[in-house]
Amino acid sequence: MAIARTGVYVDDYLEYANTLPAELQRLLNTVRELDERSQSMINQTRQQTKYCMGFSSHGSKKGNHNHNYNNNYANEDDDASIEKMRKEIEVNQDSALSLCTEKVLLARQAYELWHYTAIA
Repeated sequence: MAIARTGVYVDDYLEYANTLPAELQRLLNTVRELDERSQSMINQTRQQTKYCMGFSSHGSKKGNHNHNYNNNYANEDDDASIEKMRKEIEVNQDSALSLCTEKVLLARQAYELWHYTAIA
């Protein structure tokens, strides 16, 4: 029974969405696309952060008891990799924030357009 009502609700929503003005549909579709892109960036950043945290904790467990040339060289490579990943994380965070800010601006425009259309 609940599934049947949900199907009717979705049908009603889709029918209603198709009656929205083209500009409002365009804004809402753009918000949805930006949401998908920002969510993808956030997920990628989350994975990179987990990797860096695991990498850092793994490196700290080794300790610094061996100070031979090969160990120092490996540590420099590890540090460079972590630094590169950190910069990528910062760029992804900035990009995701920018997309989310754009989503808010588009949502405001959509609300104003809907409000104006509802009043008219």
